[in-house]
Amino acid sequence: MPRSQRCIVPRCNATGSASFHSLPRDPALLSQWLQAIGVEHADLPKKALVCNAHFTPDCYHHLTGFEMGFYKTPSLKPGAIPTVMDRSSPAVTSSRTREIGCQTEPLDTCDFGVQARVVPRRMNKACQMRPQGKNVACDTRSLPSNTFLPSSPFSLDSTSTPQKRRRHDDLSSYHAEVTDSFDSEERPSQPTSVHTMKKYIVYEDCLLQLFKSCSVCSRTCNVEKYVQGTFLSITQTCPHCDHSSKWKSQPHIANFPAGNLQLSAATSFTGCSFLQIKKFLAAFNIQSISDRTYFNHQSQLLHPTILWQWKCDQTVLLQQAAQDGDVFLGGDMRADTPGHCAKYGSYTMMDLKANRVIDLQLVQSNEVGNSQRMEKEGLVRSIAALEEAGVQIKNIVTDRHPQIQKFLREQKPAIQHFYDVWHVAKGIGKIIDAMAKDKNCTELAPWRKSIVNHLHWSCSTSKSGEETVAKWKSVANHVQDIHTHDDENFPTCLHEPLIGEDARQWLKPSMMSCERLVMLLLGNKLLKDVEKLSPLYQTSSVEAFHSLILRFAPKNVAFSFLGMLCRLLLTAMHYNENADRPQATTSSGELRYLLWFPKYKQGDFSVRPLKATPTYGYIETLQELLFEHVVENPEPYQELMQQVYVPPPLCSQYDRPDKSEAVARHTSRFAVMDDDEDD
Repeated sequence: MPRSQRCIVPRCNATGSASFHSLPRDPALLSQWLQAIGVEHADLPKKALVCNAHFTPDCYHHLTGFEMGFYKTPSLKPGAIPTVMDRSSPAVTSSRTREIGCQTEPLDTCDFGVQARVVPRRMNKACQMRPQGKNVACDTRSLPSNTFLPSSPFSLDSTSTPQKRRRHDDLSSYHAEVTDSFDSEERPSQPTSVHTMKKYIVYEDCLLQLFKSCSVCSRTCNVEKYVQGTFLSITQTCPHCDHSSKWKSQPHIANFPAGNLQLSAATSFTGCSFLQIKKFLAAFNIQSISDRTYFNHQSQLLHPTILWQWKCDQTVLLQQAAQDGDVFLGGDMRADTPGHCAKYGSYTMMDLKANRVIDLQLVQSNEVGNSQRMEKEGLVRSIAALEEAGVQIKNIVTDRHPQIQKFLREQKPAIQHFYDVWHVAKGIGKIIDAMAKDKNCTELAPWRKSIVNHLHWSCSTSKSGEETVAKWKSVANHVQDIHTHDDENFPTCLHEPLIGEDARQWLKPSMMSCERLVMLLLGNKLLKDVEKLSPLYQTSSVEAFHSLILRFAPKNVAFSFLGMLCRLLLTAMHYNENADRPQATTSSGELRYLLWFPKYKQGDFSVRPLKATPTYGYIETLQELLFEHVVENPEPYQELMQQVYVPPPLCSQYDRPDKSEAVARHTSRFAVMDDDEDD
């Protein structure tokens, strides 16, 4: 505005540096204006103007947007009348400005005499941020009573020295929730991190409606959008008043759009398949990231985050196991595919007392020659890692793998080796089922369940291996209705005399079924295995952990070595967090159970206690580590990932032919059939 123009209000010296408003054309409103400012109609100059210092804040439209720099000039509400005649009262002047797309706060500026800044109450809907919650060297109690200070949605901090924040704190110190008015109960007490902000599904047409009209002149604007995965940037340009603004849907963290990175993190940390997530988003028509972007995030940031967090958790578990002194371990291997030619074998070592997975070893078949040798290699690596961490291994429970038996017998004689009862009982049950299918041994079918239960009872109620064998051998006499035995460790059966309905269909020594069953139950190899059955702990928890792996690493999906390793570690985190869940209860406090019909019981049922709903705190821990540490300084995490030995792929042992030659030599068997038909 030219310097020659000035305010017509008496004793007001406002010149072109202030914002002015023209007199209204409505005669009635013009008369009210002139009466309020004390100027006669005859004394008006050709271009009469009134500066904004004579209007109260409630006379303006979008006052907050003007103070934040969204509008070049403030606009008066219809019917607004100047009421402030004292020039010393604060005017509505242009405050700090910033670009709309910048979702971080500009520098605080304040008057040296007051040291308080104007914090707006209302916000423009296109701006996804709130004013900064902290004030630098500001004590609101010292403000004069007539100072204009709108109520702020945040409480001001009265500290005298500003605290220095890291760069990622500056990027994540705003809140994503935007409303026209803020409730005092919803005011956050501290800055919200990027990954904890709420996200909403917004339709494109509804979003672009906010940018169709110019915020200054209210005319139609030119709108350009830029899309990068889930990131959206909108540039608004007005051809009439040259006003321009830029809006961004999400902040950037270390050159990564926060939404793109969190989509990748949420997919990996929950053990989901990106292909399934991408298919779901495509069906919903939601903008997503590409495959390459996801796998780049996974290799550079997500895998190092998972490995680092597991190492931290494992260190605590190993320290607790080392302090315990007497550790009872359970180990078993899980192959990635059914059959005899698995690619991966993961060996799980679990602290059976604490019911926690303390070590995982992933072995690829070409490291040891074939898939049959992977279980022994996994056990060897796991024991070496635990002993290096200071864990004293005295007892271990495994299955009856021959290589495991030989290794522990020859290489680790100080470790007492026990066998899991379930594996032995399963083998006996399968043999009895096979014999019962013979027409001469059909009498064995009703005895199968009792014999298997007797094995569990013999092991759990014995104090030594000799007593377990004596109780087990008694079942060979029991099926023949003989209840006194020659072994002093178990001379007679403990049950009451069986009469009437309690009597069984006893086997006779002359029957073929009886002879075959006795040979099975009293076999020398089986008796040696029964003597080494574990009386205290079993590997059922290890088997439960292996079934949980199917949720994170299904067997029908191929994973890279590092991808498979990280999914195993995620499974271990989930299991360790939810291992001690209590049993679920009804609204009246009764314990809940589930009737389960497993396939192997052939119509019979089992009763399972229902557990409480699992928790997923490890996901929040991983996201906090990723967004607050790994993104800012990924080098140490990537260095830890590089220390993991990755074996070459299985196909590396073969000569790779030239692809063009292989395609030229390729002949389909259907092509030969087509030629014969043509002839």
